[in-house]
Amino acid sequence: MYQIAIVIFDHFTDVDFFLLRDILGRKSSDWTVKVLGTKSVHTSTLGMEVKTDGHVREVTEADAVLFSSGYQGVPAALNDTEFMSALKLNPNQQLIGSICAGAFFLAKLGLLDDVPATTHPDAKPALEAEGICVLDKPLVVNGNVATAGGCLSQMYLTGWLIERLYDADKRRATHRQLIPAGQSELFDTLITQTIAEA
Repeated sequence: MYQIAIVIFDHFTDVDFFLLRDILGRKSSDWTVKVLGTKSVHTSTLGMEVKTDGHVREVTEADAVLFSSGYQGVPAALNDTEFMSALKLNPNQQLIGSICAGAFFLAKLGLLDDVPATTHPDAKPALEAEGICVLDKPLVVNGNVATAGGCLSQMYLTGWLIERLYDADKRRATHRQLIPAGQSELFDTLITQTIAEA
């Protein structure tokens, strides 16, 4: 069974974490999801408390590692020595992804060197200032590393991840309850095309 780690920190963006956790939490028979951080409880931007399942150092044990976002939380986490030093990732053996400003972690870890990426439009100038080529796309994939831009692009990020672990049928089954009524074909075409063009 695959293990997926979602990395959070104080002042993470609520929708970026909760939607990601909810999407992946619907298929517990296919993979396990662990929420990792530096504390037993992290508090979101809107004040929601989330219990973690382990320390962020456990990312080394995961098959896939996904970074949440947070316009307040990301800068603080980037300057947190305990947090950053624990991020021992291997893009040759792990699938690694980020939503919105989570891309700054990938940049700091050197995972975006000489490759394009994406992030939330509001964070684009700051990521470009780090020397990263930022594309105006909802999903950008380079090998085992993916960045997604915009909260709802999690449909593409999770779709990419599930297709890499399994296949498109598993992705459709996982997303089925999330698709607006009467638009399953529309969304399937959009998700399939977005992943293919990433």
